[in-house]
Amino acid sequence: MKAILIDDEQIALDVIHIFLEEIGGVKVIGKYQKVKDALAEAIVLQPDLIFLDIEMPELNGLAAAELFKRSCPVAEIIFITAHANYAIDAYDREALAYLLKPLDKQRLAKTIERASMVLAGRSNSVDASRETQPASELSTVPAAGSLSKRLMLKTLGSLELYTDEGKLLTWRTKKTKELFAYLWHNQGNPVYKYAIMDELWREYSAQQAQRLFHTTLYYLRSMFKSEGVAGLVFYGDDRYWIDLSIMSSDLEQLDSFQYEANQPMSKLEKLLSLYGGDYFEKEHYPWAMASALKIHADYVDRLLTIRASASTEQRTIILYKLIELEPYHEVYYDELIECLVNAGEHNGAKHIHRLKEKMKMEG
Repeated sequence: MKAILIDDEQIALDVIHIFLEEIGGVKVIGKYQKVKDALAEAIVLQPDLIFLDIEMPELNGLAAAELFKRSCPVAEIIFITAHANYAIDAYDREALAYLLKPLDKQRLAKTIERASMVLAGRSNSVDASRETQPASELSTVPAAGSLSKRLMLKTLGSLELYTDEGKLLTWRTKKTKELFAYLWHNQGNPVYKYAIMDELWREYSAQQAQRLFHTTLYYLRSMFKSEGVAGLVFYGDDRYWIDLSIMSSDLEQLDSFQYEANQPMSKLEKLLSLYGGDYFEKEHYPWAMASALKIHADYVDRLLTIRASASTEQRTIILYKLIELEPYHEVYYDELIECLVNAGEHNGAKHIHRLKEKMKMEG
């Protein structure tokens, strides 16, 4: 891995350089005491790692990190500072690590190991992407660290996120999953940090909630980086939002799905299968309940509209779905029994009648 070191103290640069040589796996290609000099050369050098002090003359390291992210989008930033109070701001800038002075060699070694894993995972992802593309399109493959993957999100029934190769992504914690869901739920609109904390960690003190939020945000960003998808979560003006441009969802498919009563049964079956359950049903997110109720009601209204002009065969499968969605509506059972009797399916009609009686007893 290629690295550049930036610190206004020469002795600090020397210590980092010595430790890196002893740890191995990193080649130092530049050392700078002024941020402006590092910025000028980094565009050409394109390092893998940027070791950056925070309290620097002329330009603060946190501000410099934003500039490095633009000129070196692939690089991982590692802050090294004598001050612990910058940690939250550092992780807001998607830092790989935040190391305190005096520098601990073992912690630095663990950071290098993690950096190696992140960069290797990203490289493998880009290589796989290239293998699946026609040769004529290889020149347009996005650089590593850019939004080069398309993700598929399942929200109806349970939250599941898949890569374009069909791999199901796993979440480090339940809150990592919920933070992603909450940002996606807001559909790319920036949400204030404290609003997120209030929704997801309201039972904790403000200090605890802030720490948990930033830890969870770090897990979320790390998960996507390891899959070759960097820059998915954005930050600005103390607000966070998610880029929706590289993912599609079952909810979007459902909203855009066009169906008329006279179309083939296979298309109706597709419409019915798209609704795999209520919005985030298995996750039980309180902040999603209002949307879940509206999505459910809109879908039922849509089925009822189709049912009004549908054939007996179409009405039958629609009624099965309506009973699944609203099992305590007696009228659906009566109409389904009528459809089955008219179709000569008397055993099926008896089964639905028994379900109806069971529903009435439970009700």
